Amino acid sequence: MTNLILNWLRELGLFGLFGSMFIEGSSLPFPGVAVVLAYGYILPLRFLYTARIAAGMSIMYCASSLIPYFLGSKLEGFLLKKPNKSLERAKNLFNRYGFWSVALLRPFGLGNYISYIAGMSEMKVVPYIFFTFIGIYPWSFAILSLGKYFNGNYKAFQSFYYKNSIFIYSAAAILLISIIFFYVGNRKKLYIRGFGKED
Repeated sequence: MTNLILNWLRELGLFGLFGSMFIEGSSLPFPGVAVVLAYGYILPLRFLYTARIAAGMSIMYCASSLIPYFLGSKLEGFLLKKPNKSLERAKNLFNRYGFWSVALLRPFGLGNYISYIAGMSEMKVVPYIFFTFIGIYPWSFAILSLGKYFNGNYKAFQSFYYKNSIFIYSAAAILLISIIFFYVGNRKKLYIRGFGKED
């Protein structure tokens, strides 16, 4: 059964991966972690390729996360009338940490609820997309990378994830930020040395 699913995902290719991220971002119930983990196993990933794929995944997630965002802005009264502990927790964290809660909660269970809260709070679209992207990108990169490490075994990953999730995302974020600064720094050095010219 597992091999059949993996073969089916191989046939879908990146369309299946990006499609799963779109569903995940829309807040519909979906085993996004398991699908991304499987793709991390079946795709021939190298570091730069993984970074580019993670960027595409994050863009798809950001686009679909506008659905719960706009629902939150239009249905605030209806959503608040329905008792929901997760929604209330997300609201409290948004009130406490502001825009950064949109980024910080993305990899975790309250990530989808924060989309509704951001809409209810009339957060502007541009900062909402920005903070959503910087929150979901390390998650995308980390889960793809761990898919290769765990050979797509979701149960083994799940046990590891619950014990070390905060360290996983922190390490991924630090690594990617370091690479960005290194890349930008090298480009500036090349420009200063005469390898780049202004138009």
